[in-house]
Amino acid sequence: MIRALDLISNWKTLAAAAVLAVAMSAGALAQNSVPKTANDDGYILEQYPDRLPDTTNQCIFFRTLYDWKPLNRHNLIVWAPSRKHPYHIQLDRPCMNLRFAHTIGFTSNDGRLCGFGGDSVLVTSGGGLPDRCPIGSITKLSEEGLERLLAQGRGRTLREKRETAGDIQD
Repeated sequence: MIRALDLISNWKTLAAAAVLAVAMSAGALAQNSVPKTANDDGYILEQYPDRLPDTTNQCIFFRTLYDWKPLNRHNLIVWAPSRKHPYHIQLDRPCMNLRFAHTIGFTSNDGRLCGFGGDSVLVTSGGGLPDRCPIGSITKLSEEGLERLLAQGRGRTLREKRETAGDIQD
């Protein structure tokens, strides 16, 4: 009788340890697999090229769009309703001519751009139909987040980008 109780007790202890180990590894994987937002220290535009950052479910009304700036084929910044309110838009897939576009358009069913509503950025490609690039996430930026994104954008040499990435990861 004592041996059976010892075996059951040991089995419960091993099962509890296994559950704890799985929970800890799942937490570590979730922490590593969920990209940071542009407002977090260490965020790098190319860090997760195949996954979107945490979305804050932010939406922007069309009528309040003020300005925009492409960062690369996946990312752009828009300001709405003024230069004091920047938003980071990450696209679901690359938009080939985004960096070179002089004008862009947007599509929406309700007059708002959201990262979850099937809205898109339209980029003309020199004749023909515009490239339709679905919006994957929209995040309202802090001043620090905006500075970090602009520092990673175009206009910087590859060496400067690598040095900045090295500083962030150290």
